[in-house]
Amino acid sequence: MPVHIEVDWPFHPSHGGSDWYVVHGRLSLADGGPLHSDVALSLSQTIREVLPSLDSDLAFWVAINTARKALDDKQIELLKSGKRQPVPVSSRSYSIRRRQFSFWTATPDQVTEFLARKVFWVSGLERQAVLVAHPCDAQYLGAADDSMLEKLHGAAKELVSRGVIELDGDYARPTDSLLAQASVFHATKDAFLEELQAKHAFERG
Repeated sequence: MPVHIEVDWPFHPSHGGSDWYVVHGRLSLADGGPLHSDVALSLSQTIREVLPSLDSDLAFWVAINTARKALDDKQIELLKSGKRQPVPVSSRSYSIRRRQFSFWTATPDQVTEFLARKVFWVSGLERQAVLVAHPCDAQYLGAADDSMLEKLHGAAKELVSRGVIELDGDYARPTDSLLAQASVFHATKDAFLEELQAKHAFERG
C-alpha cells in the first residue's frame, strides 16, 4: 500500500505510568488523498532491551516497518478522522535465535515488484531519484543485511532490462514505460483500499 509515514521521533516513555515506550505517527496515502491512519506505536520493555537506543536507526526502521506491517495486514484503518489507533511493537517481529527483526519473507519476484512500485510512488511525475537499497526496506522484505540489499540491487538491474527504470549509481528514476503503468499502480492501491475498508466494516458489524 503506497503511503507516506511520518513519526514524532524518537520513542519516549508512556505517560500512562507503565514500562512502555511510545511514538506517535501518521500514515497518509501517497496519492495525496484525505485518508490516513494516526497511530501510537508502543514499544515494550522486552523489545527496548534489544535496541541499542531509543533513537537509533534500528529503532526507527522497526517503528516504520511495524506501521507498514499493521497496514499490510489490515490491522489499522485509513480514515478521514484523527482517531489514534494503537499498534504494538511486539516480539512477534523479533527472532531471539537469529537476533534480528523480521516482518516479511519476500520472493525475488515480490522484491522486484516492490521496487517498481516504490520508484513509481516515491519518484512521482518529477522523476526524483529514489534510493534502490535502503536498509529499512531490506528489513521489511526479509533481512536488513547484505543478502537482501543485493537482492534489491538485482531487482533494479531486472527493471533496467525491462526498460522501466534508469539507474544512476545507487539511485533509480522511472522511465516513460513505468509512468505509463500508472493506471495499474492506482488500481492495485484502490483494490487494497476496498479490501481494507470491507474488513473493518465487517468487524464493526
